[in-house]
Amino acid sequence: MSSMNPSIKRRDFLKQGALAGFGALLGNSIVGASYAASRERLTFLAAVGLDTLHPYAISASPHYGIWQHMIEPLIEINYAKKEYYGVLAESWEFQDKKWMFKLRKNVRFHDGSPFTSKDVIHSVNRIKTDKQSLQAENFRDLTEMQAPDDYTVIFTTEVPNAVFLDRLYNRYMVSKAAADKYGDQVDQHPIGTGPYKFVSWQRGANLVLTRNDDYWNGKTAIKEIVIKTVKEDSGRVSDLMAGQGDVINNVPVEELSRFDKHPRIRPEKVEGLRMHFLAMNVTHKPFDNKLVRQAFNYAVDPAQIIKYIYEGNGYVMNGPMSANVIGFDPKIKRYPYDPKKAKELLGKAGFNDGLEVKLYFSPDRYPKAREVCQVVADQLAKAGVKAELIAQEFVIFWGKEGVNGGKTPFYYVGRPAIDADTVYDQYYRSGVSPRIQYKNPEFDKLIDEEQKTGDPKKRIALLQQAGRILMEDVPFVPLYTLAENYGVARNVIWKPRPDEKILAAEMKIK
Repeated sequence: MSSMNPSIKRRDFLKQGALAGFGALLGNSIVGASYAASRERLTFLAAVGLDTLHPYAISASPHYGIWQHMIEPLIEINYAKKEYYGVLAESWEFQDKKWMFKLRKNVRFHDGSPFTSKDVIHSVNRIKTDKQSLQAENFRDLTEMQAPDDYTVIFTTEVPNAVFLDRLYNRYMVSKAAADKYGDQVDQHPIGTGPYKFVSWQRGANLVLTRNDDYWNGKTAIKEIVIKTVKEDSGRVSDLMAGQGDVINNVPVEELSRFDKHPRIRPEKVEGLRMHFLAMNVTHKPFDNKLVRQAFNYAVDPAQIIKYIYEGNGYVMNGPMSANVIGFDPKIKRYPYDPKKAKELLGKAGFNDGLEVKLYFSPDRYPKAREVCQVVADQLAKAGVKAELIAQEFVIFWGKEGVNGGKTPFYYVGRPAIDADTVYDQYYRSGVSPRIQYKNPEFDKLIDEEQKTGDPKKRIALLQQAGRILMEDVPFVPLYTLAENYGVARNVIWKPRPDEKILAAEMKIK
């Protein structure tokens, strides 16, 4: 089993280079103050930072959390209640093919211009039509948008869409006036309605934000935020321990105990929504063969990964959904760990002498991804499968030359959800995204029906039927959910969310 142990010299070099860039950007006074959170400033050391200032060329939870400081959605989710509440929208109504939203009044963008229905229509149109957008699929069935007045928006879909709120979740509203003013350069001038304003950004380094004192929901407690990208787990932990940051995410489980009695740092964790699985794109051989896909399910044992890699800090998934997701089916059971059965199925598929595959993963995105994939490779080897591990930076792994271009055959990934439809529609419904390219008319029919069904119990029953189809065809290997682990300065008052968003507006410093 391999592990990530960068040399001391390399770590020190990277740390010094990062601090040099930090100082050049912010000045020596801020660097000195960043050794501990003050009432004025907080530094978040992020495993994944922004790779672009295009707000829609992203589709990952950590990115959404960063953007939500500056730009805001119409709605948000109360995870405890599993229900939506309004942010820029005050209320909404669903009837037949239409969703009508009443917008919050007296909300202004950072440049002082008012937020109106025109901005909503502009934002959704850009999500749908921008060539770089990775979010267009959320509105593929949207046929019309109307603005009867400045504070009403009516969305019309091809058919009744009971899960339209889920499509709007994490869809952020930008300024039409800014787009008209700056044209093609609008992304260099991020203007939103959020609690923080954009100051500066360096790709792969630092994003600097300052408080929006005119924020419609009241001023936040912390004045300045620095989001600094530190991809290496060891680098984030050591920088936090040295006082060079105040919050870090993706803390390796073996590091958490170091914070228990630390005078400045405490551990925080929450059960996450992210479901980890091995995805198999069925347009690539040998994954076009169901017997191969089933064999891989018999060959992989996530319980061993949880025990030895995450020190028991995880929950095995029995099917395509975890137990905390709407649409979970407690009757579904995962394929038992059986290398002998796996080898038998591979023989029936024509691979009596075994086969070779490449397993792609992103070490800067998923905690201990390299170690996980090494265990998976070891387990597959017992069934006669030789898996070569291919590590890629997340921007490459997730881009249109990788997963989102349909060019990655076999990969380790995680996807958060509170409703099974989110994953079923995006990953497994025909023609929606190229990530897996699975096609099953019976499955598609069930998803079509549940998306029209307003009755929650009927919707769940349909989602459970869809889940049983997936467990027969298995274009994936379900693995586990994990706790989301953080290190936090003891003078920062904050409790983590299950969705990986780290929002400074929810923090205070004592």
